[in-house]
Amino acid sequence: MKLNDKLIYIDKSINENIIDLSKYSYYEIPAILMYFELEEYIKIILELNKERDSKITYDEKQDLINQYIVVYKSCKKKYNKLLRNIKDNNLEIKYPEELEENKEYMYKNKVLHLFDEGKSLHKNIQLYMELKLKQRIEEINEELYRLKSIPSFYINTFSTFIGPSNPSRYTKDIFFYKDVNIMVSDGNRFSVFYNEKSKEETKNTLLGIIAYLNATPYFYFTENYNFNKKIGHLYEQFDLLDILRLRDKEFFHRKDDEDKLFMIETLIKSNKQGSIYFEESNHEMLFELYHASLKQFEPLPRCVFLYRVFEYGAKYHYQKMERPTEYKVEDAIEYYVDKIMKHKYNPLYFRTYKKTANESKYIENLICNLKKEVKIIKKEWNKHEYLKNKSIGGIIYKTGRNAVAHGGCGRLNARYDYLNNYKHINDVNIFLELIARYIIEILNPQLTNRVERRKKYYKNIF
Repeated sequence: MKLNDKLIYIDKSINENIIDLSKYSYYEIPAILMYFELEEYIKIILELNKERDSKITYDEKQDLINQYIVVYKSCKKKYNKLLRNIKDNNLEIKYPEELEENKEYMYKNKVLHLFDEGKSLHKNIQLYMELKLKQRIEEINEELYRLKSIPSFYINTFSTFIGPSNPSRYTKDIFFYKDVNIMVSDGNRFSVFYNEKSKEETKNTLLGIIAYLNATPYFYFTENYNFNKKIGHLYEQFDLLDILRLRDKEFFHRKDDEDKLFMIETLIKSNKQGSIYFEESNHEMLFELYHASLKQFEPLPRCVFLYRVFEYGAKYHYQKMERPTEYKVEDAIEYYVDKIMKHKYNPLYFRTYKKTANESKYIENLICNLKKEVKIIKKEWNKHEYLKNKSIGGIIYKTGRNAVAHGGCGRLNARYDYLNNYKHINDVNIFLELIARYIIEILNPQLTNRVERRKKYYKNIF
């Protein structure tokens, strides 16, 4: 039977004035209500999925897109008719007679938390079904949007897992960028999905955007299991919060365990289904450069990689905006040092379990803490015997970037003397970290306010 014939048959077979749940036992009703959907259409979608999975090339799968659209539109039309009828009291919901005798079970069921004991069981079921029909229509609208705007979502195939941890704490989240998407696959682990026409830089950009938002390094799994295990374990041992820990004067002298800190971000979704669409960036390389800096665990190499982000910004932002007659690195750095203290960044919230009598929990914004440290560092440099007569730009460029990038500076070469030179480079990195994230956000305004700022959304995550 052809697709159109199947849909015509289904349309006629579904009674738009009755939803019959009477064949189920009363204890099954909560689950039936929660997962209610028109199974006749789901069966066709599953058939299309099976046919799609049997295809190999992009073009073969592309031919199925219109069929998906036709099915979802037909299904949406039926849901809308049912919704209209339930609002007009022209739809009867049948349920088993024993349900009235066991209505307390319905009111106390966690699945049906919206049930109101002040209303009759019939009215509650009617209102819940109305809500469920609206939800199904929203879900179909999302699928139709993807089919029309991002057909690659239906064409892409699983490629590889992402490590060392999941890029989102919510398994329903799906990240989209151009024709690549990242979402949960086998075993609740996130994976990248793409097709033979996808570009490698698109994959890297999407992972880089997520890394920037989470301030966490990620990598795509390789075929080498042992390598994946080693690099995953390595990434899990460090985090961006080390940049604050190294400011602690007692850090290298403390014998007890360090405070436990966790990054906890919440991205603003594009819709209720958990879709997160990232608009195309004109500066994809910028995310790769910053992502590379997150993979450096000690101040010296991190300084070099953060400076690469600054160099990109100086070329594609500072020089184009300011148009200096003579470009000087120190001037560009000074320009950004001024900007970072005024810029309203996407927040980087973390929770720290401070060692207090009652183990109180605190939620803090790493960006705010870094800005506070910048003010303190400036005062320290102003009192420093060698640095007090130098500009901020000169300090960052000459005693920071040059000291770690070159080996011909003699005594000025950066060393791994943790309490002095090592700490100074970390101080430089605090400036460069804020500069790097400023450049990313100013050159990618589409990322503005993509992170939830309200702290109430960060409570009870752990």
